Amino acid sequence: IPEAAAQADKALIARGALLYKSNCIQCHNRDPNLKGAIGPEMVDAPLEVMTSKVMTGVYPAILPPGFVPKRKSKAMRKIPKLQKDIPAIYAWVQSVKKKK
Repeated sequence: IPEAAAQADKALIARGALLYKSNCIQCHNRDPNLKGAIGPEMVDAPLEVMTSKVMTGVYPAILPPGFVPKRKSKAMRKIPKLQKDIPAIYAWVQSVKKKK
């Protein structure tokens, strides 16, 4: 079973990479560790923040403890069609996070 879980994780991350590259790099950097032309780096955004931004275009009313938005702009457009895919995008972003 651990092998099946590892394969599922790889599939989730691969799907997230494809979705990120086809939906997010118009505004965010190809490397989510870096600032994009419009959008900030994404690696430090918790899943609940990413979910709120994708679904509503704005940060959650109550931010997770310790999270500070990188930009105050309201340029994020909502992309509700990605709702079921947010965990995959998040998994890929976290998989490429550079260790500090």
